Amino acid sequence: MSTRMFDINSMVSEGAKLLGVGAEEGSDWEIPTNHSDPIDLVVGMPSPSHMPFASMSRLISESIESGDPAVMEYEYGRGNPVLRGILKDEQYGFTDFPSNEDQFILFNGSSGCMESFCATFVDHGDVVIVEGPSFPGTVETILKYRGEIKEVSIDSEGASIDRIQSIVLESEKRGKRVKGLYVIPDFHNPVGVTMSLERRREIATFCLTKDILIVEDSTYSGLYFTSPPPPSLYSINHGLGVLRMGTFSKTIATGLRLGWMQGEESAIDAMRKTRADMGNAPFIQSAVAEFIRSGEFENHVRQMRLLYGDQCSALSDSLEEYCGDYLEFERSGGGFFLWPRALEGDSMPLTRAAAEEGLIFPDGSLFYQDTSMHNNNVRMAFSGNSAEKLAEVGPRLRAAFERVLD
Repeated sequence: MSTRMFDINSMVSEGAKLLGVGAEEGSDWEIPTNHSDPIDLVVGMPSPSHMPFASMSRLISESIESGDPAVMEYEYGRGNPVLRGILKDEQYGFTDFPSNEDQFILFNGSSGCMESFCATFVDHGDVVIVEGPSFPGTVETILKYRGEIKEVSIDSEGASIDRIQSIVLESEKRGKRVKGLYVIPDFHNPVGVTMSLERRREIATFCLTKDILIVEDSTYSGLYFTSPPPPSLYSINHGLGVLRMGTFSKTIATGLRLGWMQGEESAIDAMRKTRADMGNAPFIQSAVAEFIRSGEFENHVRQMRLLYGDQCSALSDSLEEYCGDYLEFERSGGGFFLWPRALEGDSMPLTRAAAEEGLIFPDGSLFYQDTSMHNNNVRMAFSGNSAEKLAEVGPRLRAAFERVLD
């Protein structure tokens, strides 16, 4: 047998290299700890103890037991018409602007939405503006398709309109086309901020005049604690020049892998023609549609809003009581995350010291392409732990600060 080695790294694509394929270093997300009782604040997912197991098990079984072959076959088009009919109906709360079901298409989670957006609209070298910081999974998808990413900072009202305008001007001078703007306007991941109505209007109007396609990520829009967010950019622009994507991953369960994109019919039809994934599981689409129509989804989300609000308060109270002289942060009005900033020292050593105290959370630099924008933040996801457990975070983090700074 030949002993010749096959160098797979010499064959990977340029997009894969941009994502780190072939690199030897380990992941900065994986912070080891030997603590006997660790508190994991890394991943923002629905509370494991509150997932609607019984309801979804029953509804999925009913869908399969119906004997309809369609629920077990490929789904080539836009997705289950009943579920799309629900999504377009304003009474269910998934849209705030009149639509028809052909303005929706179902994908494998929000990641499938971004894959389709990039495959349909992003050419090699096209500029795509994202917030800095932003959700890394989205940014990585743009990189894989060889888009040129430009980051804009976030303030208390959301993405900087001044920086967006500046990037567009700079790009035009370089002869580059700004193809898209990706924003998370509601309960931002990782920052937690909600974009103001004025900022939404400014961004929506500017992008429409410049023919820049807005990708509006509404992943957390329904997970408000007390007050819903302002109108969507989609509704502000009457559906023109905006693709609004949503997912059931955060309201029900990540394993459903069920998301959707809303847009003009011409845009949705273009995305339908470029998809190559044969759709997602029809029996899951059917079960989710029945979960919503029965009223169980509304009751479930209402309970989750209360739960996540209590969890956010527990973590915020603990941090303020024990670490108020070491960090600063803004309480979020919804979603899964806090974005504390260390007032002294470097946040990366803090994550290592925190791991020794049994606290696992990522350094904020992981949410930027341009790490010079990083300002000693860390991200803490509160959705996966009880309020009682989250109350322990402050004392442990204070011990970590003392370990680093003293």
